[in-house]
Amino acid sequence: MEAVENVVRLAEFRRRKAMTQRAGAGAEPGAQYFCLRCEHEEFRLYASGTIHCAKCGALIRNINVASKTPAGA
Repeated sequence: MEAVENVVRLAEFRRRKAMTQRAGAGAEPGAQYFCLRCEHEEFRLYASGTIHCAKCGALIRNINVASKTPAGA
């Protein structure tokens, strides 16, 4: 079975999120995530929940993905 993956461009994601929220005058920038091996800012999220760098394939251990399950499931 082929692994399902998504490429997440964090800079674009943060920009869209910032547009939907009200910008405060003294707001500090959010967390900056990048690969420690190659300093790339794009990641692949696999169905298993693991995250790898989109450029060099390094496993990213400091970002966790959790899913919410419906109350009746």
